[in-house]
This record gives sequence, structure tokens and C-alpha cells, in this order.
Amino acid sequence: MIKAKIPNPFPKQFSDRQWTRYVKQGRELVEETSSLQFRLGDLTLKMVENRGPGGGAHGVFVVMDRFADEIGINVDTLLGYRKVSSEWPPEERVPGVSWSIHRALAALPDRFEVIRQPPKGRDRWTEDLALSRAGRLPNRPLTKAEKLDRVRTLMREDENASEAVEELIRRPDVAHKVMANPSNQRILYRAHHEQRQQAAAARFTAAQEREPEEVDEVEEETFGAEAPEPRLREPAVDYQRAHSEALELIGTGTAFLVDLQRMIPGLHVAEFTEREVRAVLDNHRRIRAALDWCDSALSTGDKTMDEELARILSEGDDGP
Repeated sequence: MIKAKIPNPFPKQFSDRQWTRYVKQGRELVEETSSLQFRLGDLTLKMVENRGPGGGAHGVFVVMDRFADEIGINVDTLLGYRKVSSEWPPEERVPGVSWSIHRALAALPDRFEVIRQPPKGRDRWTEDLALSRAGRLPNRPLTKAEKLDRVRTLMREDENASEAVEELIRRPDVAHKVMANPSNQRILYRAHHEQRQQAAAARFTAAQEREPEEVDEVEEETFGAEAPEPRLREPAVDYQRAHSEALELIGTGTAFLVDLQRMIPGLHVAEFTEREVRAVLDNHRRIRAALDWCDSALSTGDKTMDEELARILSEGDDGP
């Protein structure tokens, strides 16, 4: 029988004969290892039969834990051998196919047929191909989709995701590419805006509910020592019952005012260019128009918007 030629991907390091010999030796060692892994799994099944659906290890952990200690192996590793052996009866195991590939395909209902049919264009399975066939992430993602899936898996926890994003945005090229996408700009702006609204609403609520620390100066001058007890400042709205949209409007306005109060004292207005001044003033004109319309809508209930106002509010939406 003519042996299939094994392509040598490193002609400068190995001759074809050397490469073929190394691959042959490696495959023999993997087959020996796989045989040992299956034999250990079979031994645990002989010691204690499977209990529960799916060949699980429920009810046998105590035995396996003690046995693993006695033979010098990790109990989770031993239970892994047991699980694969239970999914692959000896008569369905394929010689020359590693235990790792059997494990990767173990969850497939048609695994006994699949393992005998390597992917099109391949003469044998690799572990990554088997994992992909089973709908799992490969150990070494190659395609863009596989790499993105790996990232999504690693970033499922909010804390990990936030730290990863912080690392990425410290790379100017990455940050620039992300922010060049208008959709990402909107997402980040909305998140920042909502955060500011919540903070401003919390400050507003605290200010409304806080007792004045001093008596009003006018009352003190009028009544002297007989001045009445300090008055509690009555909240503008009942925050327990107020409509969420009303609170959102209050929060938005408060956040805007707080930002202006923070920024105005430190503005270097003299350094602004004429173009920048015009842009700021034009933006303020649009803000005033929006506020006037909002006040009118709140007072009259009429939320219709004339064409001129719509034009003013939409100006510059497509700009940078």
C-alpha cells in the first residue's frame, strides 16, 4: 500500500523525509495518549456506573475525587475522561482520531457519522475544525467571525468589558476608527448623556430635600431673635409620583445648567476663532428655539412644529 504523502510546510528546516517521520511519530504518541485517556474513562465507568441523564457524573464525585487523588490526577480531568468515554462507546471510536477531537464532537447527536467525514477538502479532522463543527469557539480563532466570537465570550462580564474598552481607547488609531462610525458616536453620546442626567437629577433631588442651614436674611432682619423656625424647602415635584418624562426633562435641563456653570468661569473666550464663536452662537440659537417650543408645548399642550422651527432645529445635523 502506498502511503499518503504528508506536505512539508517548512522546506528550509526539514526535508520531506524528516517531516514525514516526525509527523508519524507524533501521531503515534497522540494515539497512545488518546488510548490512555479512553482507558481511564472506561475504568471510571467500570468502577461506578453512570447515573442520571446524559451520562453525567452526578452521585459519583466523591468516589472519583478520592480515586483521582490516589492516582495523582486532577479530578476534573478524570471526570472529563469519564464523560467522553460515556459519549463514545468503544465500537464507535475512530482509530487515528485523537481523544480531543472525540471530545470536541461529543455533544453532536450525529457524532458517530460526523467523525468519519472530515470537512470538505481535508483528509483528517483538527481540533479547531471539530470545535467549529460542534458550534463552539475554536482554540485558535482564524476567521474574523471566530475572533469576534472569542472577544464577545471574554467580555461577557461588564467589569472585564469596561477594562478592555479602556485599554483599546488608549490606542489612538483604534479610538479614531471607532469614533469615525456615526452609530458609535450616537451610542457613546447617549450613554454619557444618560449618565449626566442621572447625576444631575440626583443632585437636584438632594438640593430640593435638604433643609436650609441658615434663616433667611430678610426674616432675621425683620423678626430678630424671635424669627420663626427655618422653613423646609418644598420640592418642586413629588419625585415618588412624578411622571418619568417630567423627571427626564428636569434632569436634562439641570445637567445642561450644571455643565454651563462648570465651564463658563474657565472659558478662554479670547482664544476662540470667529468661526468657533459663530458655531457656538448658532448652536445656542437652536437651543433657545427648542426651549421656546418646549415651553409652548408644556403650556398649551400643542406639540405641532412649524416648518421654520423644524428647519432651525435640523440645521447642522449632517455636519462634523
